[in-house]
Amino acid sequence: MAKKYFLRTKETKGRANLYIEVRKRTPMIRALVCTNIPVDIQTWIRVNKSAKIWETFRQTKDGKELSDKLDLIEASINDVIANGIDIDDVHYEVEDGNSALNSMLLNAAVEKIVMKEVYDRKEQEVKERRERKNREMKSIVGFYEYFLDGIKNKDILHHNGEHYERSSVVVWECFGKYIKAYTPADMTFDEITKPFADKFYTFLEKKGMMPKTISKYVTCFRKLCNLAAEEGINANAVSLKVWKERTVKANEKKAELYLTDEELDALYEMQLTGKDDEVRDLFLLGNFSCQRFSDYGSYTRDNFKTTEHGTPIISLFQQKTGTYVEVPILDNRMFEICDKYNYHFPTVDKRTMNHHLKQILKKLSESVPSLAEKYVTQIDMRQKQSEDNFVKWGKKVEKGMKLNDSERSQYGKLKKYAQEHNGSPLFERNSHGEVIMPKYDLISTHTARRSGITNLYKQGIFNTREMMAMSGHQSEKVFENYIKVGVSEQADRIAEKVRMAREKKLKKSKEA
Repeated sequence: MAKKYFLRTKETKGRANLYIEVRKRTPMIRALVCTNIPVDIQTWIRVNKSAKIWETFRQTKDGKELSDKLDLIEASINDVIANGIDIDDVHYEVEDGNSALNSMLLNAAVEKIVMKEVYDRKEQEVKERRERKNREMKSIVGFYEYFLDGIKNKDILHHNGEHYERSSVVVWECFGKYIKAYTPADMTFDEITKPFADKFYTFLEKKGMMPKTISKYVTCFRKLCNLAAEEGINANAVSLKVWKERTVKANEKKAELYLTDEELDALYEMQLTGKDDEVRDLFLLGNFSCQRFSDYGSYTRDNFKTTEHGTPIISLFQQKTGTYVEVPILDNRMFEICDKYNYHFPTVDKRTMNHHLKQILKKLSESVPSLAEKYVTQIDMRQKQSEDNFVKWGKKVEKGMKLNDSERSQYGKLKKYAQEHNGSPLFERNSHGEVIMPKYDLISTHTARRSGITNLYKQGIFNTREMMAMSGHQSEKVFENYIKVGVSEQADRIAEKVRMAREKKLKKSKEA
């Protein structure tokens, strides 16, 4: 069998693949095979000028490597031919009309030799990636990353088959910052103990988080352990039991207030223009419909419908939960706002809404004193950081030290806030050292929903299930958290019910 190696290129520089021509008389074989071995063109021309030069080249590292590969190729070709080939099934017509071996078979045999190193290397890389992925998945942080990617890409669903809403994804993203800071990168679920879980709570406390936020992240850790167990990653039964959600007391939360009907009436009648006008109207839409900002901030004409019996309603799938609700429109002022904008409501982001709301209600407090009443509240991590910075920068200024441009700008804003709010050092405090704030500073976009639900409850004409049908709540416990009637108001309501019952009883006795 004759074999000849050559290059199929007109180039004189660079690199090109080496080819081999195979010829055999019996059986008739003629094939052109690409070795897939790139060689330097000038070197190949030089070493093939004579057998002596080739032998000298074979003694070099590059020459030996090339020669060994060519020997393997020749052996592979010989094996293919020796094993016999049905040329009737694998042949093609060549120029002289004779049947010849289909070069595809020889090419495949050669490729297996030449590319073995590449294939082996790729196979090893795949194996290493798989092993690394398995190790990462077994680690707490690695499984968190896998889970987060899954809910962001919508590959992982809730147990009810629904996608995770963007608001839920944001919570998990925020949780990730703290789980990574607290948990060693290579720690597995098998290593979780009760002390580890308890210290996580303390870790978050030291970050200045409010108990409500801490409870939320503890819940995330518990869910992560359960999810890992469901996927066979976590076999540690202890990790499923140690995450206890602590009850958040009222004095551990920010004051959750609502606007009374009288305050809402004054807000509706308030003369406003521009962005303030838009913010007020959107807030009232949320109040009248008892919905979240993620819903009332994006109403369109399509949300406004009429039932078969002619009841005007707002129908929607709630953004946060996906719950479908139909809310009867019980206040005609809702239609006045709709007509004002011809159902093309303004778009305002949450941050802008909250900023303008506080300014609007502060101005309104001049004629509605209840909006200026001060309430004990908690400050969040961001506010604590602002107060710490205010104190730190204030001490620098007292010592005559200079602040950089950013510090000077922020210090100026904080100092103005402290002066306007009688801050001590930044936020005003009562005689017990508790932070107190005027009501208008405690109002946010969510107050609209809380106010709507609370004021409906105070009317006493709807039962809990009817109100939950409007609000979209699935749990009575969660729903009841929205009822923000104060202790004094509850006492008044109880006393009024007793008074009415007595009058009714007295009336019956007189009629008798």
